Amino acid sequence: MPNIEVVIVGAGLAGLSTAFHLAERGATVTLLEKDRVGSGSSSRSGAVNTMLQGNRAATVARGVSFDIFERFDEILDDYTFHQVGCMAIYDEEQFETASQLHDMQREAGSRFDVLDSSQIETRFPDLRIEKNEVGVLDLRGGWSEPDSYIPALTKKIVDLGVEVREGVAVEDLMVEAGHVRGVRLAGGEELRPDATVCTVNAWANALLDRIGQPLPVRSFVHERFVTRPFDGPPQLPATNDDANGVYYRPTEDHRILLGSGAMDPEEVRMPGPDFHLDQLSPNPGSLPYILDKVVDRLPAVEGDRIDAHRVGLVSYPADFMPNIGPVEALPGLYLGTNFCSGGFGWHPVAGLLISEYILDERTRIDASIFSPDRFKDFDTQAFLEQDTTYHEIVEAHAARNRGFVRKRH
Repeated sequence: MPNIEVVIVGAGLAGLSTAFHLAERGATVTLLEKDRVGSGSSSRSGAVNTMLQGNRAATVARGVSFDIFERFDEILDDYTFHQVGCMAIYDEEQFETASQLHDMQREAGSRFDVLDSSQIETRFPDLRIEKNEVGVLDLRGGWSEPDSYIPALTKKIVDLGVEVREGVAVEDLMVEAGHVRGVRLAGGEELRPDATVCTVNAWANALLDRIGQPLPVRSFVHERFVTRPFDGPPQLPATNDDANGVYYRPTEDHRILLGSGAMDPEEVRMPGPDFHLDQLSPNPGSLPYILDKVVDRLPAVEGDRIDAHRVGLVSYPADFMPNIGPVEALPGLYLGTNFCSGGFGWHPVAGLLISEYILDERTRIDASIFSPDRFKDFDTQAFLEQDTTYHEIVEAHAARNRGFVRKRH
């Protein structure tokens, strides 16, 4: 294979993963970051990872991500994939819908246990579950610690020969004769690789808008909180508590991380490439909302235990699937963006797929569901102009999934 030069814009999770998979196969890779590696929403992720998804293609893709997490646990220094399971907690109505996906999820490679309330409390004594609630424990699932994972993966790609350039702002992605030819940096330096990868949501939005193919993406503020340390490790898995609209997991230093998007967070409309997360403002109602939801679920968590707080941004395409792959109208450009909630579980497979698009021109799994070109004929303007909230968008997506389930059966 001839040596291929690749420039990656954005040193978040997707950029790091893409750099790893390219460099491991011998590509020459330059990774550009306007701030510090992982300083964007990647370091603000809850990093709760489940394989259980709403369609087969996404479930298979998440399985590939878990293959990579398991491998990284072995080859990255100072990183542990806490594969203690990832549990979804449902009320009766939610479980009735979710269970209709179980045959598909098993066929796609998932392994999980269905637990009643007493079984959950026996296995995870720090949880309190209502009698009518059900847990689905994804046995391959778990959690990672971004503050450990990001430096560990960064060290590995540097060892593989990737040039990581921090504090380097991209002034523009150069489009010549309809092709993306590289990037122009602030100060005028130009990089002209064989392929350009964009893992920055704002740059992806700006580029595709330039060719009349804007991405139907809406972005919302995401906040996560961490308690003060407990005397020992909390006895609970990574948990998506659908019954209460929150998520939580242990941390490596014996805390509990908490988050939620269910209280209708603030929308940030299509930020430009110069957007910085420091521009986001915390919502004073977020913590009281989350504490109210977990007061009976996690008795050990009280308001005065909260010790740390981070604010990030989560971007949702209209179909809740990430954008991964080439853009037909812009040859030379590959996207790895808009990973929705749970994005930590998407980035390993995203980096692998992008590397295969570049090096092999095909991917090991069917990745068409993630193609940015799926939106070519979509009425993005109407989608972006809708007067709707985060909660309404999530509910509309859930309703579409319920309809899909009914049609299958």
